[in-house]
Amino acid sequence: MIFKTLLLPLVFALISSPAALAEHSQTDSSVDTLLASMSNEEKAAQLILVYFSSTGFVSKHGFGGVLVMQNMIKDLDQLSSRLQTLQQHSRIGVLVTIDQEGGKVNRLKYLPGWKRLPSAQTMSHWPDKKIEAHSRRVAGLLKKAGVHLNLAPVLDPSHNREGKQTLIGFEHRAFGRDSDSIVVRTSAMINGFHSQGILTIAKHFPGYNVAEHSDHEIAISHAPKEHVAANAEPFHRVAPLVDGVMMSSIQYKNLTPNPAVLSPRMVAWAREIYPDKLIITDDLWGMALRSWISPEQAKQRNYPDREFLRLVRMTLDAGNDLLMITYPEKAVLMKQAIAKWMQTDPELREKVNRSVRRILAAKARVKLI
Repeated sequence: MIFKTLLLPLVFALISSPAALAEHSQTDSSVDTLLASMSNEEKAAQLILVYFSSTGFVSKHGFGGVLVMQNMIKDLDQLSSRLQTLQQHSRIGVLVTIDQEGGKVNRLKYLPGWKRLPSAQTMSHWPDKKIEAHSRRVAGLLKKAGVHLNLAPVLDPSHNREGKQTLIGFEHRAFGRDSDSIVVRTSAMINGFHSQGILTIAKHFPGYNVAEHSDHEIAISHAPKEHVAANAEPFHRVAPLVDGVMMSSIQYKNLTPNPAVLSPRMVAWAREIYPDKLIITDDLWGMALRSWISPEQAKQRNYPDREFLRLVRMTLDAGNDLLMITYPEKAVLMKQAIAKWMQTDPELREKVNRSVRRILAAKARVKLI
């Protein structure tokens, strides 16, 4: 509560200055003009964050964002050149995204001098200024490469409310086990990235509190509502700082019958906290999410398109903005299906318009529009 009391007046003062209001109005106008000029297919494409396979493929289909992984970052100049080519051939700027946490999730490990970067657990013992300085250095490198958005920091606890270590804690990806520790340290990380113009996404809402890996297997939390609410507290407290949130793929059994990312109730909860910011999915090709739709076929590479599109539709209906997919060919299928649904479903069409507007607004903040 003290954190909110001190921070929010400063935020409101900054965004209420005449210069800030004028820039905000100009951005709104640019976004609205672009949105009005787009076809259903172009809007559908903007919702998709796809694995960066080739510049031609991404620009041809007009996808909204690309996910850059460590195998693409062996030569920074080469990556930067590829991304510049992508932007030059795209009608709408492409949001270049990475999940650079450090420790086990280090996408920079193939670059000389960047092989071993500290984990969140290691940084949790550092002074705030040191976390911010380190994050500024990492962000500077990402900016040089052409990255705009980092899917970090992790706001999940190292241990759940019953004292059991979570997957995030086991993998040393947690900044602490209590809200105060998590908020202070992740705020320093966010400030470091923002100082270089890199957007940040908090994850995994409303807090990863199980030991299972929710990408690879169905993960169910039996935590009571009050425990889930307590784990969500850091997401409330950093909301003024970050640029959006990634939904968890865990099912919180005492709150919803579906994984959080597929649950209208859970996404609506995130939307209350982040009304004008991005809500992002994790990888929709993850085995656990596909298992919710068709468990008997989830391990097969030829997972039926019909079942996959059911998953995509549930994701949209739940209220997510940006849909991540690491299987590029499925991104084309997604775009075509979403555009088709928009033709006959006014409610979905309006929901897509709101999501695309939030995506374009994020792009405007990093000068892509």
